[in-house]
Amino acid sequence: MTGVESSDCTVAIGRPLREEITVSVLASSLNCSAGEVVLFSGRMMWRTGCRKLPLSLINSRTNTLIVKQRVLLPGNGVILQYNSRTATKKYYQDCDKQLFGPQGEIVNPVRLPDQRPEVVCRTFINVAPRHRIAIRALYIGLGSEGNQTHFNYILVRDVSTMKTMVFHGKQQFFWQSTGSQAEIEFHENVKDPQTSFWAEYHAIEPK
Repeated sequence: MTGVESSDCTVAIGRPLREEITVSVLASSLNCSAGEVVLFSGRMMWRTGCRKLPLSLINSRTNTLIVKQRVLLPGNGVILQYNSRTATKKYYQDCDKQLFGPQGEIVNPVRLPDQRPEVVCRTFINVAPRHRIAIRALYIGLGSEGNQTHFNYILVRDVSTMKTMVFHGKQQFFWQSTGSQAEIEFHENVKDPQTSFWAEYHAIEPK
């Protein structure tokens, strides 16, 4: 991430669920006194740094990591090397799904026979940095409109703001994120074979 034209540069790293990412800082020419900095962020970690970066080792603890760099002087930046490995701690449920890429389909997960009833299944969506996510629900059958209990709904979370929206019943919707990451939680309804959810997502160009 050296010699980039933009003062703000972002790199997103993604691997399958069940893996975690480790990043080694091989070299850094950041000017700390001028306010240059690099930020590492993931679902379970947040770290900024400038001084003593070389030889640092950053562990994402999950399968995704975003690296943001801010430089003020031309040519400055960091050189990183990343690897992935099997996660040391299980941070996911077996019914969770990870979606990468500019577009795709979202369907309700199928609960496994030996899965605990209270388990919440999630779908994680990651698109390219600086892009946003648009989700259009095409079919929702989460039970009767008159039975909008807190056990029977999906929750859509905008990761950059941590704001959430809840959808019940057959309420179709169109939703947009403010950043490049979104999460969907499926509460209780996934164990009912009569319920289903089908949606499409696509990446929106930066404003």
